[in-house]
Amino acid sequence: MSGILTMRRPRVVAHRGASDIAPENTLAAIRAAVHVGADAVEIDVQRTRDGVPVLFHDENLARTTDMAAHDPGRTACPVSDLTLDEVRRLDAGSWRGAAHAGCGVPTLAEALATLAGTGVGLLLEIKHPSSQPGLVDAVADVLDSRADDVDVTVQSFDEGALRAFGRRRTDLPLGLLTMNAPRQPALSAWASAVNPWHASVGSAYVRRAQLAGLQTYVWTANTRHAIRRAADAGVEGIITDRPQRALDLLSRTPLVAG
Repeated sequence: MSGILTMRRPRVVAHRGASDIAPENTLAAIRAAVHVGADAVEIDVQRTRDGVPVLFHDENLARTTDMAAHDPGRTACPVSDLTLDEVRRLDAGSWRGAAHAGCGVPTLAEALATLAGTGVGLLLEIKHPSSQPGLVDAVADVLDSRADDVDVTVQSFDEGALRAFGRRRTDLPLGLLTMNAPRQPALSAWASAVNPWHASVGSAYVRRAQLAGLQTYVWTANTRHAIRRAADAGVEGIITDRPQRALDLLSRTPLVAG
């Protein structure tokens, strides 16, 4: 039977920052997420050729940088082919319009410094670890060296990389990203959260996850229907490109038990 629940709303996680407002995975997007009141920011982390973790999503440089203006022959290259100095020369904002020209590709350390003192958490995805040897350790090294007061959760689609990170940092929560809803008992032995595609789970799955000691963070819920459905299912977090929309919607309407 359905009914109104008096329960805490899901955490709203700004996907790649507030990527509906500013270019994804930039400091501008992180600041925008903080400004609209997101509970946490999700970022993608890869490493440069000289081993520095930077914020970048895609497998190549074509979509979100001006690499074509610098060296057209390298647009198909991954960010891991470039040194940090080379990455610093890229414009990662102009693809979203002239107002964002000059936005650079930030380092993980810069992202942490931007969030320090804001109370906004960080959901850090280790991206493409199988093609970037040393990425897990490079991320752990940065987190080891930072004293910033930022609550960090680490996630990945790559279970092996996530487990390896967990051996380095036993104190940080881990979330396994999935396309579909996996079985929870095996995950609960080493993970804190299961993070499936939003359309693949409902309230029964979320309840089973909770019984197994796991939180559920769904991605990427952008429409009002998807946000509402995820909230009604009882998920602990909603990863969204539209954090302001999610916050407005969840503040206006009660949660309903499915």
